[in-house]
Amino acid sequence: MTTPLGRVRGLGSAKGGTGIYVGKQVSGVVLGVLTPYVVALGIYMFGRERDFVVASIASFWVGPALIAFIVLSVLHMELGMRTIIQDYVHSHPEKLALLILNSVFAWSIGLVCVFAILLMMFEAARP
Repeated sequence: MTTPLGRVRGLGSAKGGTGIYVGKQVSGVVLGVLTPYVVALGIYMFGRERDFVVASIASFWVGPALIAFIVLSVLHMELGMRTIIQDYVHSHPEKLALLILNSVFAWSIGLVCVFAILLMMFEAARP
């Protein structure tokens, strides 16, 4: 038998535990490593011909890194906005609607970006 304090200990204000916090911290650290690489790629490819950029993105060192950067950025954005919505929206129906819209928006943007990168990767593979 647990006490009321034992049931809520460590859950935080959103009653969800520390999973979101750990996810934001881990994604933030990995993004801290990937961001300079992606910025350097952007500077390197700026002003180049389209064929050069597509061939570069199809490279083993560029395409997967860009996809990882996009997926982690979307995850980090979605978790951060989820925390803000849970902390500052108090009406349950509004909170639920905003959480759903947040997830749909973040992952639809991520899906479009990943799809575009995959198209460029496979376009360069065609003869």
